[in-house]
Amino acid sequence: MALTLITNPVGTDAVKIFSGFNPVEFEFKREDLQITSVASGSGGIIATVPTDLTGYLSTGDSIYIYSEGAAYTYDGTGIILGITASDITIDIPFIQTAVGGYINYFKNYYVELQCVDRVFSDANILPFSLKSDGDSSGIIKIDVSIANDLNRQRGAITSGFINESSIEFNVKYRQVYTGSSESFTLVNTKLIVLSYATETPESDTILNKFDLPCLYLGYKSALVTSNKEDSASSILKLVYNELDINKNIITSGTLGEIDSDVNGFILWEFPSDISLNETTNYINFDFDVEVFLDFKETDFAYPDFYTQ
Repeated sequence: MALTLITNPVGTDAVKIFSGFNPVEFEFKREDLQITSVASGSGGIIATVPTDLTGYLSTGDSIYIYSEGAAYTYDGTGIILGITASDITIDIPFIQTAVGGYINYFKNYYVELQCVDRVFSDANILPFSLKSDGDSSGIIKIDVSIANDLNRQRGAITSGFINESSIEFNVKYRQVYTGSSESFTLVNTKLIVLSYATETPESDTILNKFDLPCLYLGYKSALVTSNKEDSASSILKLVYNELDINKNIITSGTLGEIDSDVNGFILWEFPSDISLNETTNYINFDFDVEVFLDFKETDFAYPDFYTQ
């Protein structure tokens, strides 16, 4: 028994297009090792497995067990009280004997997922892998829509299958744990397309993934401009206002100049050394134009950021 992909958002389609602003979630089920039976033990239950785990597990280790009896199902995490060959004593109260099921016992466990080039599956289009250890029962969910943020940060892109309006990739995954050496499994012929296409705006608009995103000092925040034809590559001065609970301005400040780039993509990091007023509940942003005079304040629309 091992790791199983139980929910593929692409479904049976060879290609599926998703809105780049919505979750695209892969769900896995982890079952490390099948068990033979559950019986009564000293201080708890004894789970019998087909493999001697004394070289891997020790007294005091945590372990998850699932096994069904006639009228009761063991479903929970316990501490190992003792282990002898294929018998593991766990500090879970004995209710009745049970047959079959599984244990999750791997140490330092997580699932690693990569969004890879649709032709060259060794090429990860993200500068990092996506990882999750899931819940105790072995359900692991990983959302690949973070590729949306990558599309905003075009300087990090290495794949040729990304343009201004969409990203195309396959997914491969593996489980990682102490002592593991597993290879990635490719989700074959399941091409994901995250699309960000919008109607051509008459003016520049700030696009945001969330209606009311949280803002953290020092945390990278992606702001995107969808430029009209004659206003790309402008130097913008980013200013901000601190607002109280009624959205009245308390104070204002300047965060410096930002080059909007030819495609209007901005990666901006809120400075960690900025001190906010104690009564600040919201921050909103505005732009002053340093180069192109055809930029106007009305060219931008964006939500306030909630700070508490």
